[in-house]
Amino acid sequence: MKKFLIFTTIFFLSFNFKLAGSQVFIKAKVNNKIITNIDIKNEKNYLLALNPNLRNLPDENVNRYAIDSAINEKVKKLEIERLYEIEVNNNIINKIIKDLYSEIGISNLEEFKKYLTKYNINLDVVEKKIAIEVAWNDYIVQKYNNAVLVDEDKIRNKIKNLSKKNYVENLLLSEIIFTLNENEDFDIKFEKIKDSIKNIGFEETAKIYSVSESKKSGGKIGWVYKSQLSNKISDQINKIELGEFTNPITVPGGFILIKLNDKKNQLMEINEEEQFKKALNFEKNRQLTMYSTLHYKRVYNKAVINEF
Repeated sequence: MKKFLIFTTIFFLSFNFKLAGSQVFIKAKVNNKIITNIDIKNEKNYLLALNPNLRNLPDENVNRYAIDSAINEKVKKLEIERLYEIEVNNNIINKIIKDLYSEIGISNLEEFKKYLTKYNINLDVVEKKIAIEVAWNDYIVQKYNNAVLVDEDKIRNKIKNLSKKNYVENLLLSEIIFTLNENEDFDIKFEKIKDSIKNIGFEETAKIYSVSESKKSGGKIGWVYKSQLSNKISDQINKIELGEFTNPITVPGGFILIKLNDKKNQLMEINEEEQFKKALNFEKNRQLTMYSTLHYKRVYNKAVINEF
């Protein structure tokens, strides 16, 4: 079996601590690999630990998120392990862990370890969870990198036109990219997402529902020149105010919501080469996210998934 070295970023789960007196039973199967009630309880604890605002939601909603999260993770893990053995790159894992605990206001690793024990979770669990998502990203890059097609001349022309202006319009954006699995209804899923945004905010909802790599940072895209965006997305952003999010925009494999966090007209002298590299990376990452979404949806729909 090939060894799969981890060089990028995302998540995996396998909780092994014992719950005294608990009855263990099967809650779901993915291709005959079981997920127990203990797995779901552990996943719920993990979600609550890393997403404190989930406590504002009804318990039944959090339980549903935990089931979906455990199933989705199992789907990814089984797909990767068909081809690779997962190996952990500690430098990458440590960087992501630091980002995670910083997001929830914790300043150092030891404090984070103590925090996790309140949820019956240890650091090994977090590392394994991160590892599966990082492995998924690397898998997608290896599988689809050659399929990424970027019109570099078009990007360079955009940058040149941008440099002729006295200012550039800069937008601070966040995203939620979601898909529909078999038998899912669009209106029902979108209502769930809107309810979640209302109750716990856009960023926390992105961590639950988004299939993009940006989910780990609450859907943050960062500052983007408006000229980098497609006309379809740009037109939708023109219709919203600061703090609002767009209606669902159809993209390959799913739908995207864009939140406008801030905007500014920036007087600046454009470094064309620097901006070209940024725009190039932006477009490559956009296409890889599209392929990740499409591939996951394909694998999920082929999997035999049963809930009990």
